[in-house]
Amino acid sequence: MNEMPTRGLHGGDGWSVADGFGMHNDADRIAMEASGLFDAEWYHATYRDLVGHDPMSHFCLHGIKEGRRPNPYFVTDWYLRENPDVQRSGVNPLLHYIRFGEAGGRAPAPFFDLCWYRTLHQADPGETLLRHFLELRFSGTTSPLPEFDPVYYLATYPDISAAGVDPFEHFLLWGYREGRNPSAGFDTCYYQRRYLDGATDENPLLHYRRVRNVITVHPMPSEAETGVFATQRANARPGPYFEEFQPLPRSVRRQAKLLAYYLPQFHAIAENDEWWGKGFTEWTAIARGMPRFAGHYQPRIPRDLGHYSLDDSETMRRQIAMARDGGLFGFVHYFYWFNGRRLLERPIEVMMADPSLDFPFCLMWANENWTRRWDGSDQSVLMSQDWHEADEPALVDCFARHFRDPRYIRLVGRPVLMVYRPALIPDTIVTVARWRRLFHDRHGEDPILLMSQSFNATDPRDFGFDGAIEFPPHKVVGGLALQNPTLSYFDPEASAQVYAYDDVVGASLAEPVPAFPQIKTLVPGWDNDARRQGAGLVIHGATPAKYGAWLGALIARAKENRFFGEAIVAVNAWNEWAEGAYLEPDVHFGAAFLNATSRAVTTVSETAPGLLLVGHDAFPAGAQMLLLHLARQLQRRMGVRLEILLLGDGKLRVDYAAVAPTTVLGGAVALDGFLAGAAARGVTHAIVNSTACASAVAGLHLAGIPSILLVHELPGMIEAHGLQPTPAAAARQATKMVFAAEAVRDGTARLVDLDPARSLIAPQGCYRANSFTTRARTRLRTRLGLAADTRMVLGAGYADLRKGFDLFLQVWRAARRRDKQVVFCWIGDIDPPLRAHLAGEIAAAIATGTFLLPGHQTDSGDWFSASDVFALTSREDPFPSVVLEAMTAGLPSLAFAGSGGIPKMLDQLDAGQVVPMADCEAMARQLLLLLRQPGLASDRGRLAAIARRHFNFDRYTEHLLTTLIPDLARVSVVVPGYNYASYMPARLASIFAQTSPVVEVIVLDDASTDASAAVAVQIAADWGRDIKLVVSARNSGSVFRQWRRGAEMAVGDFIWIAEADDEADPSFLATLTSRLAATPDIDMVICDSRSIDADGGAMWPSYQGYYAEAGALGLGRDAIMPAREFARTFLGERNLILNASAVLWRRSALLAALDRCRAELNGLRMAGDWRLYVDLLAHSDGHVAWVAAPLNVHRRHAASVTGALARDRQAMEIALVQAAARASLELDGAMLARQESYLKEVLVS
Repeated sequence: MNEMPTRGLHGGDGWSVADGFGMHNDADRIAMEASGLFDAEWYHATYRDLVGHDPMSHFCLHGIKEGRRPNPYFVTDWYLRENPDVQRSGVNPLLHYIRFGEAGGRAPAPFFDLCWYRTLHQADPGETLLRHFLELRFSGTTSPLPEFDPVYYLATYPDISAAGVDPFEHFLLWGYREGRNPSAGFDTCYYQRRYLDGATDENPLLHYRRVRNVITVHPMPSEAETGVFATQRANARPGPYFEEFQPLPRSVRRQAKLLAYYLPQFHAIAENDEWWGKGFTEWTAIARGMPRFAGHYQPRIPRDLGHYSLDDSETMRRQIAMARDGGLFGFVHYFYWFNGRRLLERPIEVMMADPSLDFPFCLMWANENWTRRWDGSDQSVLMSQDWHEADEPALVDCFARHFRDPRYIRLVGRPVLMVYRPALIPDTIVTVARWRRLFHDRHGEDPILLMSQSFNATDPRDFGFDGAIEFPPHKVVGGLALQNPTLSYFDPEASAQVYAYDDVVGASLAEPVPAFPQIKTLVPGWDNDARRQGAGLVIHGATPAKYGAWLGALIARAKENRFFGEAIVAVNAWNEWAEGAYLEPDVHFGAAFLNATSRAVTTVSETAPGLLLVGHDAFPAGAQMLLLHLARQLQRRMGVRLEILLLGDGKLRVDYAAVAPTTVLGGAVALDGFLAGAAARGVTHAIVNSTACASAVAGLHLAGIPSILLVHELPGMIEAHGLQPTPAAAARQATKMVFAAEAVRDGTARLVDLDPARSLIAPQGCYRANSFTTRARTRLRTRLGLAADTRMVLGAGYADLRKGFDLFLQVWRAARRRDKQVVFCWIGDIDPPLRAHLAGEIAAAIATGTFLLPGHQTDSGDWFSASDVFALTSREDPFPSVVLEAMTAGLPSLAFAGSGGIPKMLDQLDAGQVVPMADCEAMARQLLLLLRQPGLASDRGRLAAIARRHFNFDRYTEHLLTTLIPDLARVSVVVPGYNYASYMPARLASIFAQTSPVVEVIVLDDASTDASAAVAVQIAADWGRDIKLVVSARNSGSVFRQWRRGAEMAVGDFIWIAEADDEADPSFLATLTSRLAATPDIDMVICDSRSIDADGGAMWPSYQGYYAEAGALGLGRDAIMPAREFARTFLGERNLILNASAVLWRRSALLAALDRCRAELNGLRMAGDWRLYVDLLAHSDGHVAWVAAPLNVHRRHAASVTGALARDRQAMEIALVQAAARASLELDGAMLARQESYLKEVLVS
């Protein structure tokens, strides 16, 4: 430690006791007072023996020696012990800290981490960080230690929040004694018991900080130390992988058919009542599940569907909707038949009786004894599975009855029938052959018979079956190592066999493809503790991500090894709750496993980069509404994968959740834990919506998630809410700070040192365009009883003092003295205390009939149309959207000078008037002058045009996203098509499933005679996406006219012309746009294609074979090359860009090429795209990027335009483009020879 400086404190040899106590002169006393670190009021209240003493004098003369503190966060005796040089010198420790200590890194207390605090906060010049904290300690926004989370503490303990005390001080003195936790990551009671023998004489958090670098201590119990009750509590609430259900669009393409085993034992039957007790169902069993070892996931508690009953169709209807929306194809219903007697048949009978339960199904006969052990063994048989040939016709007839249902699953026209244990069938091969004859003779059926691979029976050929279906955990756990020796048991009598989920997945994927048809099956976990109570089998360690990866691998395998022509995978199970194997949502994981299912089964990728939107709460006010509309725009228009985090709750939570998965901080959800989980889920960037939630920026920074902070608040609001430290920290840690107006930036700059390079001004745009309509104006004014010539002034928003509702009332009063006919109207709720305070004035105003208070209005557009002028009476309002809404309806506005960013905007755009702050007389005069202007109504169009030009919400959203992610390409997608209704679902699904955002999707229907336009609208609605649909009145006769139309409409820098009959891999755009960052002057990015036929059947996996035949071996690898060189090499002889949907164009270059080639394109029916490629690249000084991966899906039609062309027409067009290439690309002799050879080849083919 550096010795303390002495000069200036005691002045050498002339030093005195008074000098040492800092009382040598008035300057020292003034320094202590100015520092804000001596709290005289607190000192006097804390030390009651100071009667008659000046607090500061007492501290200096007596308090230091007695170890008294000048404020609660400067521990005098600790500071002297930690700094012996200060103690030896005898100087005033507080003065030392003020002048030298903090600057030298000396902490004021054992519970103030100065170094850490300095990384988050910046004090004003001449101010200490300790003072900075003291001024904010009651705000709940800052902490002296990184291990204390004030947001968590106040959210978890609302009584402390209501008391308004300093949360850290409460924890320091009392909270730990009451067993309260300082954060979600520190368990006070555990720490006291584990390391302090339950003693409360030392704060556990301070003990942890004191000894953690000396001995090994843990703030939370390790998995080995976690007790059974703590484990049970953790399992009975949302965990770190929790997700709400995210239904798939119905039109999304499934990569495989996923079947799920379906258990019917969720309704009471007489047999179970007799054997297990009255009312027994599967739910009775799961109540017995208990955690037997650390980390054991029990109990299992259903969530969305609850403890349902299958007595009627409604539960099954909900299950079917959830299963279908989760990516499943059908259910495999268990079928119980005991010599003519059926059990648990009610659910399947309910389904067969109700055709509206539209979901494919098939049967698996559970052909084993019904026993008390639930495992089909011969011990304790309750109902015996006997075998009598005489029963077989009835059994076959029963099966055939199910086959006749149109929902029954068939493959190649044959019904699928599964049998659980074929080895139990006597003389199996002979018996199965007899069944086949019965099916054929009695019903004309030839079922595909599958056996489950269980109980060491694996090869269907040994039993006369057609194929097999896996039934894990059977077979897959064979030979795997048990995890039991590594577990920390709560139950010393537990004997269950425990296997690692990772090992099971590995064994499943390592199994070779058998020589017989097989359906692979996976499990989302397995744990039959509820049945066997510690003596069963557990597959431990499943997570949604591991399960999803396993399913994805099995789907890939199923596509390569089809089962009777289909890619089929099964999951065990949909609802085996007592076996711990289910996809239905539970309390701990939510719908995470079902969501992982849908992502794996479809082409919707969970690896798309995620964007987190952070808001301070869900109260329906300005910033919160902006965040909601921003979320909608990002998700619906641009296709960004979103999550939303709110620091507080409110009415808008439901609206947020309708857009994207939404989490409200507090309770069991801590910021650091949530952000760690978000990063693991693929969240890569964040937008923090206001200074009120800027505290999240630090956490985002620590989690490695770059963020931008939107600043809407002016200094008055920041100071009123004690938010000064948050913009200071954000200024250092946010990628950018985006201010709504200059006034907001300049106001913030008075509180915080801003980096100009990271400070942007971006007015938020208007998300609610209130276009003026005469019909709306007339309709509402008639309802209000207003004459046509009555003028109305509008105010809007949450009416409180900040919004100046009281001033609005005064302006009305001043205007009424001059014109008793003018009407004032305020739409929006009124702050209850303000309403009570102004009750008399409000009542008197309403009584005149010229002051209207209709309250909150959802149809605000009509009110803007019905009004003539907008009055913004706010005292402080950064850049309120309501003025922009008024402008979109053509209303001029009036505002008070100095109220925020609006006054300057009104002056700059000539959109209204500005009057002195709170001068209600001046505002009334200006309002009346505006209302009397003869051109007021005719000026509406000009103002609306200004709003559209300057405050476009689409552009604002794009600007925020590209500010946050500068390398993100602005891509417009154009989908031209004619009579492609049958292909539109797959095409739009492949666009909406892209992992890279777009700025818009434009669908151009060229006067189709089918339902193409209607289908496009429906598919967009299914996906929750917005499209711009343009339907031509008559067919254009040329696809290139559609291309031009789309390119002219588009706003992106790049354009993807995605033909309506083609498709694309989800990574198409992400891969192609990634090439743009490396070489900014790229004019085209092109990828290879795989081809499919008109029905979607695979044709060629890529066009690499064709390229090789053409001698274009360079297209076998990725490349970036000069545009003209690419054209000479790969387009001089023939067109090697075989599908235009595989191209990403620079929009400006495409438009220029379309202009140059306009006349030629009208005459080209086959080679027009080739002609465009040659022209664009010949005129380019930039580059082309080639991606060798076949990410485009080219649909080839047998009767396409190309195939229908006569050979001479085809040759003529080829010759024309070859001539253009010769004229513009300086082809060498070898290429000229190749041109001639290719043309001859076409002519003779």
